[in-house]
Amino acid sequence: MKITSIETIALRDDGGGDAVSWNIDSGAAGYDLTLVRVHTDEGITGIGQCEAPSLVIESIIRNAMGLEAIIVGEDPTEVRRLWQKMYAATGLYGRRGVVMGAIGAVETALWDITGKATGKPVHELVWQSFTVAGTGAEPKKVVRPYATVYPPGDSIEQLRERIGIAVGRGFSAVKIEEWRGQFGNVSVAKDVEVIAAARDALGPDRELMIDVQNKWQDVGQAIETIRAIAEYRPYFIEAPLPADSIDGYARLASAVDTRIAVGDWGFAGRHEFRDLLTRGRVDVVQPSSVRGGGIHEILIIAEEAYRHGALCIPHAWCHVVGVAAEVHMAAVVPNMPYFEYPIAFPDSPTISGLLNPAIKIRPDGLVEVPNRPGLGVELSEDVLAKYRVEPY
Repeated sequence: MKITSIETIALRDDGGGDAVSWNIDSGAAGYDLTLVRVHTDEGITGIGQCEAPSLVIESIIRNAMGLEAIIVGEDPTEVRRLWQKMYAATGLYGRRGVVMGAIGAVETALWDITGKATGKPVHELVWQSFTVAGTGAEPKKVVRPYATVYPPGDSIEQLRERIGIAVGRGFSAVKIEEWRGQFGNVSVAKDVEVIAAARDALGPDRELMIDVQNKWQDVGQAIETIRAIAEYRPYFIEAPLPADSIDGYARLASAVDTRIAVGDWGFAGRHEFRDLLTRGRVDVVQPSSVRGGGIHEILIIAEEAYRHGALCIPHAWCHVVGVAAEVHMAAVVPNMPYFEYPIAFPDSPTISGLLNPAIKIRPDGLVEVPNRPGLGVELSEDVLAKYRVEPY
């Protein structure tokens, strides 16, 4: 079996309301998603996803030194070797950032192909030893997502309503974000009010995560707010400081008892995450399943985190092919108690309707790890037909 081409699939849903859009210049709000599909001469295809503008990913794949030229004609089941080949061949313009995201999307698609070709689910293919005494050698049969409620709403009442939707769907953990006029944007007193309401809406037995989205500009402000909301037991505080404030993260992590989490804001690859763990001393690393460098790269990051006594909880807000990959990673990583699952407002078929079959949350808040070959999901051709656009 040989690779014949890499297809870039751009999806656009203009009904996105107040959701974040890549279409910054036009000011339009909506959902813009980028998929890749790797084709082979035996008709087996694999899918991946990257959180980046589709035209950028198309350029990385199709330029003269691009990913397609690098791996066409290769055996797609030699996944780790092909990852290294792509990484080495793009070294002059890659090594970090969006090129790593594109490589990761292709790598995920290669694991999907390999699973289909061998009749095995991805988690069986990528299982590796963490050299951890007391941890079993069998993949988990069920894994636990947390729901990201985004946007959290323009009022306390709307926040309660949206958290209630997540609770009603069975989620045992919920993450809320900073938002204009709400958490992270007004005052410490407002932050306490919002988090108190969120904890009340969740109840005492579910976990509450909080994403600050890099809003706090200094360690003192972060310490003050985290201590003020500590009684509401946040599981972690995500991205409290600017992404490049690595030494600031070390100061913050040593000053508070609440877990500090970092990793989705442009971080990619084992080297950057090693820096977060050694210099930043964070408690949770959050490599993005659609930007971090691929499935195996995240397993390497997770093992590094384990050696530092930290958790690895991957990030993938509205990118459900990435969520499908997270399910397989969570099945084999001992320090991955959660993975991200989106609840977007408003909803879009490009999120909730893209995968067939859809990833289902059980009443106990768990997801069953599929034993179907590859990722265990396919793209909905109806959704592609309705929302596909040219890369832009």
